[in-house]
Amino acid sequence: MNQNKKLIYSLVVASGLVLVWTIYADQGVDLKPDIVEDETPLILVDGKVPPRLSNFVMHMQFIDENTCLKCHKEEREMDFGSGPVTAKKMTHEMRENCVSCHLLPK
Repeated sequence: MNQNKKLIYSLVVASGLVLVWTIYADQGVDLKPDIVEDETPLILVDGKVPPRLSNFVMHMQFIDENTCLKCHKEEREMDFGSGPVTAKKMTHEMRENCVSCHLLPK
């Protein structure tokens, strides 16, 4: 009887380990190093690679094109408390999706 308990306990533990392994084995984990510096968009604008967005608070996530145009429709100087910052005028016509060309900071 004691032998059967040990066998049943071992089978339950082994089954649990196989179940956990099956669930968590393929979670899409990419073991390759993240090469952010070499990442470039596939689209060229007027034959040039679009600049990567700076690590500025407003650039950390893409909201919509109108948000980008608030600063980049015309060149303007702004101050967010750390000194004046010049937002350059967009050098091309309006596109549908800014982040289809410009990469967001990581």
